Amino acid sequence: MPRIDIFSCEPFRAWNRLEARPRHAEFDKVLEADVHDALWMLTRQWQFGELQGEDTGSAIFSKIYMKTTAITHVKTANGKAQPFDDSIPLEERIESMPYKLDFKSKLEAAYIFLRCLDRAGENANPVVPNASKLYKPNLIKKFGIDEIAPVQNGDTNATIIGKVKSLSNDNYVNMVNASAGRYFDGAKLYVAIIASHVNAIAAISLGGDTPLLTAALNDFVAWYQKNFVVSPAESSAWVPSKLEYQFDCALPAEDGNNIVLSADQYYSGDLDWFSMDVNKVETVEGISGAADAGDMLNIKEQLLSVIPVEAKFAGAPNSRFWQFEDGKVDLGNINAQTTDLSKLVFTEYALMYNTDWLLVPYRVPVGTLCEIKGIIVTDVFGQQFFVQSATQGNTDNWAGWGMYNLSTVNPDGARNVPTDTRLLVLPNVVKNLESEPAEEVFFVRDEMTNSIWAIESSVGDELGSNTDGHNSSRSFTEALKAVDTTPVTNETDVDVMFRYTLANTVPENWIPFIPVHSDELNRQVKLQRAAMPRLFNNEFTHIRPVTQLLREGIAGDDDEKAKAYFINEEEIPRAGVQLSATFQRTRWYNGAVINWYGYRKQVGRGEGSSGLYYDRVDAVKK
Repeated sequence: MPRIDIFSCEPFRAWNRLEARPRHAEFDKVLEADVHDALWMLTRQWQFGELQGEDTGSAIFSKIYMKTTAITHVKTANGKAQPFDDSIPLEERIESMPYKLDFKSKLEAAYIFLRCLDRAGENANPVVPNASKLYKPNLIKKFGIDEIAPVQNGDTNATIIGKVKSLSNDNYVNMVNASAGRYFDGAKLYVAIIASHVNAIAAISLGGDTPLLTAALNDFVAWYQKNFVVSPAESSAWVPSKLEYQFDCALPAEDGNNIVLSADQYYSGDLDWFSMDVNKVETVEGISGAADAGDMLNIKEQLLSVIPVEAKFAGAPNSRFWQFEDGKVDLGNINAQTTDLSKLVFTEYALMYNTDWLLVPYRVPVGTLCEIKGIIVTDVFGQQFFVQSATQGNTDNWAGWGMYNLSTVNPDGARNVPTDTRLLVLPNVVKNLESEPAEEVFFVRDEMTNSIWAIESSVGDELGSNTDGHNSSRSFTEALKAVDTTPVTNETDVDVMFRYTLANTVPENWIPFIPVHSDELNRQVKLQRAAMPRLFNNEFTHIRPVTQLLREGIAGDDDEKAKAYFINEEEIPRAGVQLSATFQRTRWYNGAVINWYGYRKQVGRGEGSSGLYYDRVDAVKK
């Protein structure tokens, strides 16, 4: 054995291994590790310094006083405060955006209405078999699909451009012309029903069939509103100028006022506690102020008495001296570099502090803010300890960071206040299915032109899928060029040495955003959507974006005057921005299937160059 310092219990650098030496052929008795001398165990505790510790008593009992408050109202950035219920995920309520129905969805809606007619006919008295066949001619007559006509002499330039946009998509043209006269537009039918239920029945009625049609129309409207977002974009949480979602949640507090949790920069598609801050600055209309008496009933108190257990994980070192660890996990073989902070933190916890952590099971209700008022732990010696939260630093201090802590924003704008250690459990989606981007736009900085370009890389093809934005733009440009009657410059002078170009152009899926001064602030700029000119038949028109992501303020046709659309300059960093629109699907905990269409913002691909130039003189090659 090495020499031991009786004061510090530390050996002088030398260590010997203490192991059993069996004297019998069988090892059963030896492997039991029987201890016949209790004094020896106390000596071992003294040798390892355990008698000097103040926390050697094991926790055997604990009481926890908890208080929870539930979300009662939700307000989106562009909407009014609405009562909250957990029948749908919070993501669907926040991210859902209106979706412009493509041609395939219109045909699907028409098919569903025919099935609704058949179902209503089977339930009618008397029974009306194959009701869809009886009403289909009237539906085609009132809500029919028109063929896409070719370009004709006498068409205006705006009409030609609109026709060519459709004609350049061959698959779409074939589908529309094949459906014309044989089917009808389900979206038109829905609009007519919402405008006037009575007029919609009169348009397709055969006489004496009002109950049947009423049942079919009600089923169709319920299906349509369930599968397609019909609420206007003006009530959504999307803020176009920031390319982000913003919303607020209200929860009643003990003092009778509402706790306001705000998410002012949500764009990633992963909604969780880190998206929210405790808002003590702004007064949110419909949320801030005193809570209703009914809302105060959502505050629950509970005194929980449990026996705590040690926190365990695979390969964790055992707290007992004579137990063997699980050999499947080799913690000693962790290869961590100085920059692997998460791995170093986990290794330190696993090898040094894992026995200091205890678990107390408690199921926190979804959609609540949980606060632990206090924990009283009783150890084996009968001593009781009051345990407080370990993270009590300020929000602007690194020592105040803690997992699941909420930041607090004060009226003076300062964040040097104690962190909010309450646990927020949002009614969010754990797992969802996401489609390929239906629309996708890349924002890039072009330093040569001192502008931002929004490149439409993926656009809808009107058939339920997407297509490459570059190919779609190229096809349209070539088709439009084929019917353009603008004279082509003929260079007949063989002695010419230079060619002057007033300006060139860029592909039509490149939408410019130019810097302009902010309101009355000459030192700040914002980005305004502009339009490249299109020369067709000696007439200039504006090139408008195709994707709904960029058509903010463009309600009708491209030739109509568009409202100004601005984006904050700081929202487009040097790395660029990738903005995409996708369909998402999940199954909620009540078994319901939830679908929605939302936007997501990610880091882009860096800077780019459009190749746009003005007033250029080039030498003519001979």
